[in-house]
Amino acid sequence: MTTRKRPTLAELEANIEKEASWAEKNFGPQVTGRLTKPGRPAKGVVTEPTRPHSLRVQDSIWQALSYKAQMAGLSVNQAAQLALLEWAKR
Repeated sequence: MTTRKRPTLAELEANIEKEASWAEKNFGPQVTGRLTKPGRPAKGVVTEPTRPHSLRVQDSIWQALSYKAQMAGLSVNQAAQLALLEWAKR
């Protein structure tokens, strides 16, 4: 397994914007609140409330998701949300 350099903050921020734009285009504007930077949303920004859920997945699937999320500059949570939204859209 080769090591990859860690992305800079600017690269991560640019990737978040790219992913948010893609999600908004494909799933609607309500999704962008889930793909923002960690922390509180800006004052006046409306986001859908979230609740924690648990999923049982095989370790190999979780590792693949984690790796792909890291390569895309996303958290595993964001990658899982995008995957679930893609599947639910079908």
